[in-house]
Amino acid sequence: MSTFSTISDPPARHHPVSSLLDLRVLAGINRLELLASQVMDGFVQGLHRSAHVGFALDFAQHRQYVPGDDIKRIDWRVYAKADRFYIKQYEVTTNLRATIVLDTSASMGYQGGGGAAPATKLRYGQWLAAALGYMVLHQQDTAGLVTFDSEIREWIGARSAPSHLMNIINALEKATPANVSAIAPVLHQIADRVGTRGMVIIISDFFCPLPELSDALHHLKHRRQETLLLQILDPDELIFPFHNMGSFENVEDPADRLKLDPALVRAAYLEALGQHLHEMEHLAGKLNFSYALFDTATPLDQALLHYLARRLGSR
Repeated sequence: MSTFSTISDPPARHHPVSSLLDLRVLAGINRLELLASQVMDGFVQGLHRSAHVGFALDFAQHRQYVPGDDIKRIDWRVYAKADRFYIKQYEVTTNLRATIVLDTSASMGYQGGGGAAPATKLRYGQWLAAALGYMVLHQQDTAGLVTFDSEIREWIGARSAPSHLMNIINALEKATPANVSAIAPVLHQIADRVGTRGMVIIISDFFCPLPELSDALHHLKHRRQETLLLQILDPDELIFPFHNMGSFENVEDPADRLKLDPALVRAAYLEALGQHLHEMEHLAGKLNFSYALFDTATPLDQALLHYLARRLGSR
């Protein structure tokens, strides 16, 4: 399945876009954590379950107490000075290694002509990737970034320094939609390179053959990567609101163009889309991967908070 543009419909409106780090989004997620469901490589003092037991560790820094932390690790001297609870963080407590994978292929550049969506799918994905990168680094875990279209374009290694967020933001800002998507081959490369027991967060429209995607996701599963599938679609792709006879073009292959009457194909299109989304969700469930559909017409702060709350509730 490929996304489309309509030649006869009016061009998409251009909306001013905010910084990749939206203050409303950060305010909403500031007290949330992206916790791993599966066992991570690391030590029991961290946020995430570990395959190891602890031993003598080196103190690294403090972080603010959140419900669920061991109260034995509260630093009472800091509390006496700051009147807030902080716990001692050790060098090995940054157990989660998250790799954020952003699809920058041409189909991600789509923005519906109706103006319902504030941005392209890629821009929405950039906002989402930036927010998740901030979230991971804010909880003193490590975050990295991979952008790709027909091949990997940027690979920013996972690090835990707060300043590393700017490396991720700069790489995101450089991304432009182009070329066809080769998501399955790219995910195989990522599975080979990221090691074991980590988290891979894939942001894409997932308009790709599902058998090939399934093979790549099984590869990540074999490498013990907890994987989050975050699918981004434009309202046009979800409801097919077109009415006038016109030319529909595959944005990843402009030569692939059809003249269609929307009234005649709407039902078949929506049925095919519904089947594709159902199979995506089924594939994620079979692998015990997290899946969520993001509509670019929904403000990111609302969509992300809803997803994180649902994910937390399922733990």
